[in-house]
Amino acid sequence: MSAPEQESNWENDPVWDLLDEAKAPGAGPLFVRNVMREVRLSDEVRPPWWRQLLTPKPILAGSLAALTAAILIWVDPEEADQITTEDPRTEEATEPQALQLDALLEEEMLSQAAEDPTAFSDEALVALLYH
Repeated sequence: MSAPEQESNWENDPVWDLLDEAKAPGAGPLFVRNVMREVRLSDEVRPPWWRQLLTPKPILAGSLAALTAAILIWVDPEEADQITTEDPRTEEATEPQALQLDALLEEEMLSQAAEDPTAFSDEALVALLYH
């Protein structure tokens, strides 16, 4: 094949037709915004890692973790159970509280019955009044 025949074969190649029909690549609608954001982020000076540890968030998180650990060490659940089961004063303290709660419940039920007696049955009203 001679040189002019090779040139005509290249020009008649269907690949060139496809390339002629292809659109040129272009930037997307958000290209400028994205590039400017990257430029701004790259210009920010980040402090060294050891300075980042001295910001308020890590200090607060560390102090809360230390406080939680101290509370967990200080309050042992086994000791708390032993204190409540062995101390006779706790049984004496719960009886008056239970009586007070019963009296408060009775008063509340009576006040509700006085406001709306239809909410209670006849038997419940009699039980409330004569209890």
